[in-house]
Amino acid sequence: MRETSDIRNVAVIGGGYVGRGVALQFALANYSVITFNRSPESAARARAEIAKSLDILVDAEALGDSDAREISERITQTQDFHEAVQGGDFVVEAVSEIISLKQEVFEKMDAIAPPDVILASETSGLGMTDISARTTHPERCIVTHNYTPPHLIPVVEVVAGRRTSPDTTRITCELLEIAGKEPIVCREVPGHIGVRLTTALRREAFHIVEKGYARPEDVDAVWRSIAPLFPALGLCKLNDFSGMDVLRDVHRHIQPSLDHRAEPSPFVDEMIEKNLLGIKSGEGFYKWTEESAREAARARDAELIRIYRKNKGLEKTPKRNSGS
Repeated sequence: MRETSDIRNVAVIGGGYVGRGVALQFALANYSVITFNRSPESAARARAEIAKSLDILVDAEALGDSDAREISERITQTQDFHEAVQGGDFVVEAVSEIISLKQEVFEKMDAIAPPDVILASETSGLGMTDISARTTHPERCIVTHNYTPPHLIPVVEVVAGRRTSPDTTRITCELLEIAGKEPIVCREVPGHIGVRLTTALRREAFHIVEKGYARPEDVDAVWRSIAPLFPALGLCKLNDFSGMDVLRDVHRHIQPSLDHRAEPSPFVDEMIEKNLLGIKSGEGFYKWTEESAREAARARDAELIRIYRKNKGLEKTPKRNSGS
């Protein structure tokens, strides 16, 4: 297996929301990155979004102008799948969450990349045992699940398949740490850790709105008020503050009324049928313009940058420079 010190170039297959974030994450950490997009149009969109993310960092004085240009220049793009995979010492797949598609992509990557190159998947819920089922070298296949935006959220879940080698897990974690990430190794289970938690939370939020208990903006107002408790303590530690005996009594009363359906809420299907997809369609729970979506993203990233600096003890911010 190619050791961490031998990894200089990272390939990212897929330049969508997750893929371009992963590309930026590694470029920020001084790696050369090659990304694969199926069309010039999708490549252009990815490049534009990366530029927006860098602009936000510059505006927040987390980067200088010349630094942002250098980071952007570390990312190259291609519509040649073979070229992209061959160009990586570490290859990350970030295509749609469809098992047959991921299996096809991994089978192709496995045929192209040398056997000592690790192949990672950004799947949010699928298992590597299934994804790598058609590969010849499943021992070098692993899940690295980032949360978006990857360059601002430090945690990444690292999940081995049943045939993934210990060296693959070790090297992957070392690489992510060098890139400034916080790798969390967990066992193979649908949704890993974070997606299981957020799925339960979202399902109940949908349920509350569907039943008319509260409006979406009311749900958000309550959540924004209580949410700071979670980064302050963590979920399990917060339970210790509440007391397990108290929680048992509360849960005994509330759990029967929660949404326990195995399938996604019909309310979600109705929104999709009405093209209420969110920002991508201009309306979801809220109405969006290009400007309002941009401002919401800037506000989100500014808060994530603030939290990142606090956690890292970075009291002073770098001054902007003109590159002269």
